[in-house]
Amino acid sequence: MNSALEIVEALLARWRDDPAGCMDKYIARDIVYLLNVSAELHRLGGETVGWDAVRAKMLGIRDEFDYVVYRPRIFGVRGNTVRARIEFIYRHKRTGELLTGTFRSELTVEDGMIVRVAEFVDAPLLESFMRLVSQGD
Repeated sequence: MNSALEIVEALLARWRDDPAGCMDKYIARDIVYLLNVSAELHRLGGETVGWDAVRAKMLGIRDEFDYVVYRPRIFGVRGNTVRARIEFIYRHKRTGELLTGTFRSELTVEDGMIVRVAEFVDAPLLESFMRLVSQGD
């Protein structure tokens, strides 16, 4: 069986180009996804439980954004939890506006599958960006 680090590295290496394949291969059916912004701010915000709901949210982001840059870097492992820092540039498809920055992820692995993902973004930056791109809706 692969280690937590190996599983997370494999997921992060493939995420930019094959999110659906990554979900199918590495994500547990009872996955819990947490994003540190409110659900009112962005549809990915808050806590989401269950493979179908998490898959819909995560793949839905690809309908809204193109990934220009996606550079994950592992910076810690404690037991079955792997912490990563992701540098990103996303292009909002409808407006062409760029969202840039970094976020932190904590991914927990059990029985060879990722069971929990907690992501920590700059919430005020995301809130401002979402206001910008929603103007004129």
